[in-house]
Amino acid sequence: MVHLFSDFINAVWLLILPMSLTYVSGDPLLTQQQMLAFGSNAAGRTETTPLVTALLTHYPAAFARYGKLCHQGRIQAGMTWFWYESKPALAFMVVRETPVGATRLRQVDAVMMALARDYRSQNIRSVALAPLGADHENAAISEVIERWLSKVSLPVIAYTEYEPGLAAEVS
Repeated sequence: MVHLFSDFINAVWLLILPMSLTYVSGDPLLTQQQMLAFGSNAAGRTETTPLVTALLTHYPAAFARYGKLCHQGRIQAGMTWFWYESKPALAFMVVRETPVGATRLRQVDAVMMALARDYRSQNIRSVALAPLGADHENAAISEVIERWLSKVSLPVIAYTEYEPGLAAEVS
């Protein structure tokens, strides 16, 4: 009975809580959020964007494991792979087939839907979301992010532009 009442109270709070999706420009590597999510590819090959290069420098073991799992065929487009061995934890959101391929909105839709649906069961308390695609893709990607993450109580800081060394979050 107490458990049901607790679930009811949590459901009511979810209806009352305002949207917790904030857009900023800055360096996602300086985030204070529990998890740093970024776009990746199903081929498991390292991309050459400045952000991914910085991530690879800071978290080489995560990228090595991710690449190995991709080569084994265990990670596919539309999935998210989590690395909990760092602070912040990393979420490789697989939104491209190859490192030079276009970001596919159906893959962005799949990873955002899964995040909105599963963040509680994954014990995710807050997310810094790095830009998932190229600049010309951002408007369409933002619509998908809004569709899924504006309806949940998960605090998300979405980075619209990567600016190395600029802390964008206020603690």
